[in-house]
Amino acid sequence: MAWKCILRTPTLLKQINLLWLIVFNSGEAHTQSNDVDCIVYNEEFMECTWIHSEGKPNYTLYHWYSSQPAKECGNYIQQNGYNVGCNFSKSEIIQFREFSVYRNGSSDSGNELPLTRNFQLQDQVKLNPPENLTLNMTDRNELIFSWGVAEKSLKCRMYEVRYRSDKDKNWQVHTINSQRKYYLASTDPKKLYTFEVRSKINEYCATTVLWSEWSSSVQWGENYTGIAQRNFHALLLFSIVTLLGLLIIVVFQLTGKRETTK
Repeated sequence: MAWKCILRTPTLLKQINLLWLIVFNSGEAHTQSNDVDCIVYNEEFMECTWIHSEGKPNYTLYHWYSSQPAKECGNYIQQNGYNVGCNFSKSEIIQFREFSVYRNGSSDSGNELPLTRNFQLQDQVKLNPPENLTLNMTDRNELIFSWGVAEKSLKCRMYEVRYRSDKDKNWQVHTINSQRKYYLASTDPKKLYTFEVRSKINEYCATTVLWSEWSSSVQWGENYTGIAQRNFHALLLFSIVTLLGLLIIVVFQLTGKRETTK
């Protein structure tokens, strides 16, 4: 009797059925293209997404950590009424434990095969691009490009800097392991330089190929200074013309009042 009562429990039945499906289809699942991808954005939230093609069924996603029961996605990402991913909050992300997903779908033809993937989430982190970019010129004609990140994010970071002048066709790219500065030893004052930087988790903390997006650009050089000077001169000229116009109006008003008084 006790065994029959246990089998009537919906949650347990669902877990057993899901486990059976995963085991039964595991051989076929790994022959499919790994089109479910999980990315942890700046260690703040995670999205597991896939591409939904026209005519394909609506998929469901189950997920679990090793030695834990599987759960269905509680926050699907949808497009045109179809599930195309699952959203996970920060509290649901556990690094340095194997994270597994099982995506399943059904269609009229019954030919859709399920898909299982395993991840190490510390290898799936994609950082935000660095901010607070600055350029400073030293007395030795050395250009210093620097950037900032939140203090809590200083560990486990590496950076890639790229720059080029308005005379260059290709970017010059340099990798920096820890410091948040790049020194350009010599510059041509007749060129306009553009700098950008991106970041990722370094090899001492994880194995990842996911770089952040490139940062916004900062520039330095004669052309940039010339543009700023021309803008300043244009603004100054506009201000002078405006003041002269106001002065002429005031003079005409005062002259009109005098004539009226006479």
